[in-house]
Amino acid sequence: MLFITEVIAHFHPVLVHLPIGILLLAILFHWLSSKEKFAGLSIAIPIAYLAGAITAILSCITGYLLSGTGEYDETTLNLHQWMGILVAFISSAGYLFCRNKNEQQLKWVSIGLAGLITITGHLGGTLTHGEGYLWKGISESKKDSINAVKVITNAQEAIVYKDIIQPILQQKCYNCHAATKQKGGLRLDTEEWIIKGGKNGKIVVPGSIDSSVVYKRIVLDPIEEKHMPPKGKPQLTEQERLLLQWWIASGADFTKKSKELSQTAVIKTALNALEKSEVLETKRADIPDADVAKANETILESLRKNSVTVFEISEKSNWLSANFVNCIKWNTDIEKQMTSLKDQLIWLKIPGAQLQESSWKTIAGFTNLRRLSAEHSNIADQDLAQLNALKQLQYLNLVDTKITLKGLLQWKSNNLASLYINKTGIGFQEYNTLKTNFPKAIIDTGGYHVPLIATDTQQLHPSTDKK
Repeated sequence: MLFITEVIAHFHPVLVHLPIGILLLAILFHWLSSKEKFAGLSIAIPIAYLAGAITAILSCITGYLLSGTGEYDETTLNLHQWMGILVAFISSAGYLFCRNKNEQQLKWVSIGLAGLITITGHLGGTLTHGEGYLWKGISESKKDSINAVKVITNAQEAIVYKDIIQPILQQKCYNCHAATKQKGGLRLDTEEWIIKGGKNGKIVVPGSIDSSVVYKRIVLDPIEEKHMPPKGKPQLTEQERLLLQWWIASGADFTKKSKELSQTAVIKTALNALEKSEVLETKRADIPDADVAKANETILESLRKNSVTVFEISEKSNWLSANFVNCIKWNTDIEKQMTSLKDQLIWLKIPGAQLQESSWKTIAGFTNLRRLSAEHSNIADQDLAQLNALKQLQYLNLVDTKITLKGLLQWKSNNLASLYINKTGIGFQEYNTLKTNFPKAIIDTGGYHVPLIATDTQQLHPSTDKK
C-alpha cells in the first residue's frame, strides 16, 4: 500500500501543470468572449472550468501524498496546500456559475483564480527551486552558475566556514538542503543542522574525509545516482571541492580563520585564488576567451543519431563538448566526423573507449581540447606520448587505466590543473614524484568508499509458505 501511495504522489509534478494551463485558458476565453468577435468561445468556458476543477482536485490529492516525505518547509508547504485547495474550490464554483449563466459571479471568479494561480505557483516554485524563485529573474541579474566563491580581500584572515565554505554550500546545495526544502531530511544552511546531519545520521565527521558522506557523494562520478549536486545542477569546481575537503580534514571548525589551519601548497594556491578580482573569478580556464566558427550542423546531427552527446557549451559561444558515454563504438565514420569538429571541440569524454593507436593519434590532433576524460579506456603510455600535443589540456581523467608514472612524466611541460589517477599503474609511493612534476595540479588518487544508507537500497526476501 505504501508503495502505491508513493507512486501516486510522484504524479503531482505531472498533474499540477494541467489546472494551471486549463484554468488560465478558461479565464482567457471568458474575457475574450465578452467581445462580439470572440463570442463563440463561450461554449468552451464551462468545459474548461470543469476540466480545470477536476485536475486541480487530483493535484491536491497527489500533492498531499507527496507532502508526507517531510522534505519541505512546513509553513510554506501548508500555505501552498491551502492555496491549491482554494484553486480547486473556486474553479468548481466557476463551473457551476457557467452552468447557471451567472456572469457577474463568474467575473469575480476569473479575477480571483488568476491571483490564486499565481500565488500557488510561486509557493510551489519556492518549495521546489528555493526561496523567491518566481522573482529571481526580476530582482537580480542572472549570475554565472560556475562562479567560484566570493572574492576575499585577505584569505588568510578569512573565517573558513563563514567566508569560504558557506558560500559554496549556498550556491551548490541550498536549493535542496535549506530552510525551504530538506531533501533526505538534510539542511546545510546553519551550523546546527550541519552537525546534526540528515534523517540517516551525520554527514560531516570532523577530521575524517572517509567518514563524511557529504564529501563522498560530491566526489562520486556525476553519472552516479547518488552524486551530489544532482545531474543538471551547478557542480562544484575543483577549487571548491579541494577547499571543502581541506575544511573537513582540518576538523570542520566553524570559527577558525584560514591562518589557524594547516595548509599545503595546493591549498595556499586555492586560497590565494579567492583574492582575485571578480573578473578573474568568473573566468573558466577550460573555456577559451575567444570564440570560434560555428560547427557544421549536419555533422552534429549525424553524431547525435549515433548516440554521441554533442552540444555547444554555452549560448554565447560555438565551443563544443562531446560525450561518448552512450555510444557503443568509435568507428571510422565517427572518427572522420569528430576530426571535422577539431577546431570547435574543447571537452571530450570517452569512458571505456577501446581505441586503436591511430585513433589516439587522431585525438592528439584536437589541439583545442581543455578537458579529456578517458577513464576505463585502453589508453597506454605510448598513447600519452602522442597526446602530449594537447598543450591546452587542463583536465585529464585516467581512472582505471594502465597508465604508469613513466607515461605521465611525458607531460612535464603541460599545464594540467586536474589529474585523476585512481586504479592506474601509479603507486602511492610515486605520488610525491608526480606532485613535484605537476605542482599546479590537483591530483586525485581516488579510493573513496561511499557506504550504503537505508534509503539507497531495498532487500527483497522470498516469501515462505506456511503449511
